[in-house]
Amino acid sequence: MKKSKPYIWYMLPGLIFYSAFMILPIFLTALISLTGFNGVNWDTLTWVGGDNYVKLFTDPSNSSVYWNALINNLKFIAVEYVIIIPIQLLVSYAFYRKIHFHKFLEGVFFLPYVFSAAVIGFFSTIVFNESFGLINKALIAMGVSRMNLPVFYADTSHAFALMMGTGIWYSSVIGMMILLSNMKNIPADVMEAATVDGANEWKKFIHIILPDLGPGMINIIVLDAIWGITTFDLPYILGGPYGLGGSIDFVNMMFYRTAFGSGAVSTVQTDYGLAAAIGTTTFVVILILTGILQSGLRRVKVWNE
Repeated sequence: MKKSKPYIWYMLPGLIFYSAFMILPIFLTALISLTGFNGVNWDTLTWVGGDNYVKLFTDPSNSSVYWNALINNLKFIAVEYVIIIPIQLLVSYAFYRKIHFHKFLEGVFFLPYVFSAAVIGFFSTIVFNESFGLINKALIAMGVSRMNLPVFYADTSHAFALMMGTGIWYSSVIGMMILLSNMKNIPADVMEAATVDGANEWKKFIHIILPDLGPGMINIIVLDAIWGITTFDLPYILGGPYGLGGSIDFVNMMFYRTAFGSGAVSTVQTDYGLAAAIGTTTFVVILILTGILQSGLRRVKVWNE
């Protein structure tokens, strides 16, 4: 009789914890999405099959809001890939090469990691608010404007850009920590040899640093996609439960409104079944998106050598 491998017993508490708080809630959410449960009255816990999914994708009052929110999520991810990741790469490399005042600048860039998104969002409203924001007050004090400029969060056409401006600072931290950690693992003699051979900083970055960042970059790209789909706290703080009329509405905000209402549960009708359908659909979108990204990124030549 074979003896059981001891590492299984070490893993067991973690597996039980993970199953109870990750796998089981996903399973229960998918199950509730097939019921008419409203979250308040257990008598509504009746089987309705795929009615909630039909309601989500065919009822104009739900489908238009859902597609608008999902498009905002995808725009969020696109901005992360086009703007935030290049910033993470360049800033991490600058810190790795120990530019002047790099310790101070690292503190500035990593500061959002200390605070929650609620604090960062509140700080953004203080700066950019159209009525009492510091920028508007400064412009008025300097005589640049005699009235509050309607270009901040009151103007929904600018709300998404302003939210992303705040998000760039807030969301860059984790990626920079991963990249900087990977860069520090590159042997110093490799960089010294490149310097002796006459390579400038750009060539070192392209031919040494970037190819070595494969696993870290894949993790960051996938994590950014997941964060882009599941983001909630920052747009909620900046735009309220309805995302400034939909301009910064996201899928998780729609999930929140549907499950808990926009106010007290006693006065706002809730629909756990429909909310669970939104959550399950979001989970499937994340699985598909991360699967495509991981499969595609591992085929990138520069990271596969």
